[in-house]
Amino acid sequence: MARFKKIPQNRHEGKIIYGEGIVDGIVILSLKEVDFVELFAPAPRSKLRSSAIKVTYEKDGVNIDVAVKLHYSQCVSDVAFKIQEAIRHNVESMSEYHVLSVNVIVKGVIFSDMPKKVGNNENK
Repeated sequence: MARFKKIPQNRHEGKIIYGEGIVDGIVILSLKEVDFVELFAPAPRSKLRSSAIKVTYEKDGVNIDVAVKLHYSQCVSDVAFKIQEAIRHNVESMSEYHVLSVNVIVKGVIFSDMPKKVGNNENK
């Protein structure tokens, strides 16, 4: 149920097929747009970063759960709202999916001093 197919009415157009990881990739890109946020990973440089994103495909759209870490200087509710809006906007504009809900789970706090843009840099 992770695939979405669009079969056009015009015969000159091709098919659009979304793979299972398309929404995960869009969520990761969306988190890079929000300042002072990192995707939660159980261990630094872990390959399990995708376990922080859970996408449930429904008949009417998708439900997205994302686990993040925030910098200690930020207001949790404000940053969570920015994350929700960024994910909703990007998923709906980059794909044919309708976003039913975006749940942001704050699983950690970042206490180190960091630049304004944190993103998901692997070079830390």
